[in-house]
Amino acid sequence: MSNQIYNWKRFWCPRTGSFDLSAGGYLADPDSEWGHLYNPDVKSFESITTIPCLVLLGEPGIGKTHAIQTAQSAIYDKIKEVDDQILCLDLRSYRSEDRLIRNLFENTTFLSWAKEKHRLHVFLDSLDECLLRIDTLAALLVDEFKKYPVGRMYLRIACRTADWPNSLEDGLKQLWGEDAVGVYELTPLRRVDVIEAAKTNNLYHNIFLQEIDQKEVVPLAIKPVTLSFLINTYIKNGRFPSTQAELYLQGCRLLCEETNEGRRDARLTGVFTIEQRLAIASRIAAITVFSNRYAIWAGINRGDVPDEDTTIQELCGGSEDADGTQFQVTEIAIRETLATGLFSSRGPNRMGWAHQTYAEFLAARYLVFERKHPKAKWNKAKQVEIGNEER
Repeated sequence: MSNQIYNWKRFWCPRTGSFDLSAGGYLADPDSEWGHLYNPDVKSFESITTIPCLVLLGEPGIGKTHAIQTAQSAIYDKIKEVDDQILCLDLRSYRSEDRLIRNLFENTTFLSWAKEKHRLHVFLDSLDECLLRIDTLAALLVDEFKKYPVGRMYLRIACRTADWPNSLEDGLKQLWGEDAVGVYELTPLRRVDVIEAAKTNNLYHNIFLQEIDQKEVVPLAIKPVTLSFLINTYIKNGRFPSTQAELYLQGCRLLCEETNEGRRDARLTGVFTIEQRLAIASRIAAITVFSNRYAIWAGINRGDVPDEDTTIQELCGGSEDADGTQFQVTEIAIRETLATGLFSSRGPNRMGWAHQTYAEFLAARYLVFERKHPKAKWNKAKQVEIGNEER
């Protein structure tokens, strides 16, 4: 199933907007009769193509790359009909500024656009992977785009949510204008999408969805990477594990893993192990759930942190246990965990749980572990809770 392609129509939501999962836990279908009322913020890619500068975000495992490729193919003919041109680059293999400049700004398609009067549609995928190799990438793009008539350019940049650089967003807004830049995040799957996946894998979709409902694991089914896990498990065993907790633990562990083959091949899998990220996520869950925090503030604290947020600095300190070994919880550890599929955007500099049930399960797991291994961990969570109340 890992390479399976589905006939899904995906949707996008403004990073500061919201989407409704009231359709049995699935995304309320925007294409249904009343879908526009349930999900007024949610848009198809076709409906946002008029925005000159689009930033397309998605957490790991949400299916961002395939969704963008599908959208790109869908509008290709329409662009050609009006004599516009397209330039697409996947940045995951770029390691130097020189190569990027040659293939983008010195590309014949780009140079002909700069000299003539037609519009150019530029698609830049895998910005997050390129940032791992070219740390000046954000400044480079802004500095180069300044030299050209961006009023005739439609730019689309795809990036993982947690890796999107604020400096690049600010630079794009200066070039295109505040209202001409849209930052959208890919939404979870609809029920019809899960049915499509079940049918493609020759499953009796009614029985499969009934099993998902009975185990109450819809939050795992609405994300492609964990839906893949559910389907593979079901095909292999003919059923799901006996307990919901077992499914959630395996699903959350998978969301802590780097599943992108390109990153794995390049050994760009992070510093911490899966179990360490899971332990850190459990700490974050305990703090956010029991302190009633809505999001994690990932930016500089200039005194403007929302009251419902906790900061990365408040989450750091002390140690956690993974596979019987203690490790220090540093800012790097927190940020690497926030970059997993367990979290999604809540706006600029803010990350929150991709689904509240992930937080609830991991918070309960943290408490159970604390009872078995009485350390100072819960004291840390309690300290943050008291500190937030005072703030």
